[in-house]
Amino acid sequence: MKKDIEKNIRLLDKNDAPCEKNYSNLLAKIDFNIDRDYLDFIKMCNGAEGFIGKNNYVLLWKAEQLIELNPYYEDNKETEELFFFGTDGSNLGYAFDKKSKKIISIDFLDISQVQPNVIADSFEAFLDKLSGN
Repeated sequence: MKKDIEKNIRLLDKNDAPCEKNYSNLLAKIDFNIDRDYLDFIKMCNGAEGFIGKNNYVLLWKAEQLIELNPYYEDNKETEELFFFGTDGSNLGYAFDKKSKKIISIDFLDISQVQPNVIADSFEAFLDKLSGN
């Protein structure tokens, strides 16, 4: 895992690595070119939770949650091209846009009413932004 990513997640409560079956099932579920750094993170930590930076809380889902919760809303056209991977611990969801490969945020309660906000071009940049770097 890259040093900047390790630095940004050092204070998070990290999970143990996923079992091989869950990781393989996750890889089979992903139907787009996902950020390699994110996959390295999941393979090593299988999600994490806690404060990142001074004011941001993040809950990064485990492999089994990623499989279960994607697509987040099966009957919602707006989420078809999104692969959610976590939240801010409340209503704000974080996802990869499958087409642009960018990381977005969107309030789960507003999904069909607003456009997602682009946060970052990569998982590393996403963590940098949340941590205030």
